[in-house]
Amino acid sequence: MSEVKDYCFCSNWDGDGEIYNRDGEVVWRFRTTGLKRRPAEPGLFRSPVFAVSNAGGQGLLTISRERMLPLARFRMVENGLPVCTIRQRSILFTKYALEFDNGSRWNLHLPMFTVFIKGVSETGAEVLVRVRSRRQWYVRIGAGFDSLPMMGALAFIIRKKEQCT
Repeated sequence: MSEVKDYCFCSNWDGDGEIYNRDGEVVWRFRTTGLKRRPAEPGLFRSPVFAVSNAGGQGLLTISRERMLPLARFRMVENGLPVCTIRQRSILFTKYALEFDNGSRWNLHLPMFTVFIKGVSETGAEVLVRVRSRRQWYVRIGAGFDSLPMMGALAFIIRKKEQCT
């Protein structure tokens, strides 16, 4: 990677957290929702399960489950428009595919017994993640690829993996 940007993702045990840039400034906030089942609630699987907002708390995008079995599929919506599909590609939560509506495609590999996560786009761009703890992760990504949908998808996938461990 020629020019890279570094971020720190911090979350609490409930799945709410912030994304900091290298200068320690909060860039985005994320919130996990819909974890508790409510049988009386209609459309349980289509309700948002993850939300990302700017540093001021203004909601920017949501991620909702489209399909649960055999492998989960999630849809990211920004300002009322779909921007990305997140597909679980392994039953052990170790492989995901990101399909952005602008044509960009990424594959993420989250090995089970390591703290390193790697993502590669079809154009060869990379994202590297180091999990420091269940509540803190460091992300290095090429400049220009650190868009809100990409960072939201990374926070969602890493948080999803950490919920399963």
